[in-house]
Amino acid sequence: MALIDCPECGRQVSDKAPACPGCGVPIAHESAQPGSWQGDSEELTQAQFREPLPSEQDPEVDEEWLRGEQEYLAFTDRVQRHRIMSVLLFFGGLSLGMGMKSFMGAGAEEGRALIFYVADIMVYSGIIWLFYNEARNLWYHRKLGG
Repeated sequence: MALIDCPECGRQVSDKAPACPGCGVPIAHESAQPGSWQGDSEELTQAQFREPLPSEQDPEVDEEWLRGEQEYLAFTDRVQRHRIMSVLLFFGGLSLGMGMKSFMGAGAEEGRALIFYVADIMVYSGIIWLFYNEARNLWYHRKLGG
């Protein structure tokens, strides 16, 4: 391995390096064929920036299908977020109710504290939200299939 000067920026570069790390000029071509680096670089540049041939271009994308796929992905993401939030609400209500029961005690003589009603509302609303969300998800997928 030998160090050579980059013809573009003058930096010391290995003759085995594919390109100069400073300016990006191809080096391997130069060491293989001294004096012809400019022609190779120009051909490489033209090959990189040429217009793609019709056979190389992507096939036409059906816009309606693409819109349908985007709508489906957005709906699926929304369902997943709602599922997670409803389960968190359910378990948050359970944790709050059980935590307050152990913290405050379960004395029947004082009556029921407001925090227990809040915990009940969280649990029941989490369950209802989860069932509603799953029913909406099933309805949407049934609509897609039929």
